[in-house]
Amino acid sequence: MTTAAASAAPAVRLRPVVAVLAAAGLVGILSQALLIPLLGDLPARLDVGGEAASWAMTVCLVAAAVATPVSGRLADIVGRKRVLVCCLVATTLGSVLCASGGSYPLLLAGRALQGASSAVIPLGISALAEIAVGVGLQRGAALISATMGIGTAGGVAFSGLVAAVADWTVVFWVAAGLGLLVTAAVVVVLPSHAPADRASDRASRRAGFDGIGCVLLSVGLTAALLAVTNGGRWGWAGAPTIGCAAGGLLVLAGWWRWERRTTDPLVDLDSATEPRMALVQSASVLAGVAMFTHVLVLPVLLQHPVDGSAAGVLVAGLCLVPAGVAMMLAAPLGSWLVERRGARWALAAGLVCSSTGYAASAATASWPAAVVAASVVIGVGIGLSFATLPFLVVRLTAPAAVGAANGLNTLMRMIGASVSSAVIGALLAVQAGSAAGYALAYGWGAVAAAVGALLAARLPKDL
Repeated sequence: MTTAAASAAPAVRLRPVVAVLAAAGLVGILSQALLIPLLGDLPARLDVGGEAASWAMTVCLVAAAVATPVSGRLADIVGRKRVLVCCLVATTLGSVLCASGGSYPLLLAGRALQGASSAVIPLGISALAEIAVGVGLQRGAALISATMGIGTAGGVAFSGLVAAVADWTVVFWVAAGLGLLVTAAVVVVLPSHAPADRASDRASRRAGFDGIGCVLLSVGLTAALLAVTNGGRWGWAGAPTIGCAAGGLLVLAGWWRWERRTTDPLVDLDSATEPRMALVQSASVLAGVAMFTHVLVLPVLLQHPVDGSAAGVLVAGLCLVPAGVAMMLAAPLGSWLVERRGARWALAAGLVCSSTGYAASAATASWPAAVVAASVVIGVGIGLSFATLPFLVVRLTAPAAVGAANGLNTLMRMIGASVSSAVIGALLAVQAGSAAGYALAYGWGAVAAAVGALLAARLPKDL
């Protein structure tokens, strides 16, 4: 951020802006997570098979993986507020389609539109970086980033609560209403012309949009994620899985080569592969694993315990709330650690905390109450790590490219979540309801978070 930007930043009241951007991120991620506790009932409600119902989650994930990096680059070119509003409108329209009529095609279309919500958090951080510097940016970005974990846990709990007392479509009508409110708030509160570095801003907006790179990335990510998310149903050695994985990797290799040669790349690979940034992005993948493992395993464990009475969907969803609250409360602590110890130690501390919580969960898988208590430790760790990652990305990125860089970072977390979903699904399918199965699932989270902490500790001391 330039001196000019720093001098202009105090003219903008940051607290309302941060509050609105955090609310936008929370509503966006909550919209994606609403369907998780409803998946078991969809086949009967929509008269479709179980595999068809699961596509309602897959299509949202694939759309999110494509929308996140593309919207980040578009925001750098045409303006971050404009693209943020477009993503919120798409998310709100998606919620309306999901709620209107219980039709399977409408549900799929709505879930695809809701995939745009994944771009809301990186766009919000990028917009904040235009008007804030120093501690204000650090604390605001920490809170906005933490909504990714809070929204996931809160969305599952909220959906289970509403579905227990009303028709399942009510969940999406509520999401649509919240989407309208937060979109209006962004339009009113977020400055239209942020006091950013004007020279870099003009240079970015003169750049062209990499349409070929967009198509290649979309096709490659879609094929690769289809292999990851559907391997359990198709068979990991089956022709569809291998074909999608191989085809996706080949297309992504072509995309990488194209991005190296084009003058206006969708993603600045030189910056993305710089050693410090490469460590941050690798740690982001593992932080995504740490976040989603908890969300996937805890409800299954509570509904299918090793021994004792099983909990219902409502109780299982509500048991995610303590970890969500812990994530929210840990975000300011992450900012405090960055100020006093540096970002690398804040990130490492968060991942160590998550690893410790997962290890405790693995050791106490036969006692659901102990696992719920350990989930609070996991939530604190996720809140710390998610609060620190955007600060590192902004610190290592030129102002004109911060939108694309934050989008890529969010994509890395989503890839981690997708890999975790595939691994957890495979583990629990083989040993569902057994202490060994739950211990292996939580052990996977513990190892992933521990490796992420080691990567964070390798970052330079000046970060």
